[in-house]
Amino acid sequence: METTQDGPPYRQLKAWSESRDLAVLIYKLCVRRAKTIDRGLADQIRRAAISIPSNIAEGNGRGTNRDSLRFLYIARGSLCELESQIDVCQRTGLIEAEDSRNIADQISLVGRLIGGLITYRKSRSD
Repeated sequence: METTQDGPPYRQLKAWSESRDLAVLIYKLCVRRAKTIDRGLADQIRRAAISIPSNIAEGNGRGTNRDSLRFLYIARGSLCELESQIDVCQRTGLIEAEDSRNIADQISLVGRLIGGLITYRKSRSD
């Protein structure tokens, strides 16, 4: 695998680092709210959250523009899935409004960053 002084190239992507931070935020929320969020739903939320940085990293590691785009679209789909799950949790009172706002802000940031990467990748030829 190609690496730089700071590690693999995907670690240089702001979309990856912010989505990793989102996954950490989600994991901490699930631990804090373990008694109120159904275990199955918490598992699904965590899977969607960890899928985002994982797919950004995998697509970047594939080495082709086409593969990178495919995995960025998957990451964006997982982001939408997570957003939907958090909305349900907030509307049913399983998480506090403040947690929901913090997560929504991070989701919005990650969505913009992934969108920017998709635009950039689409403008490049393989």
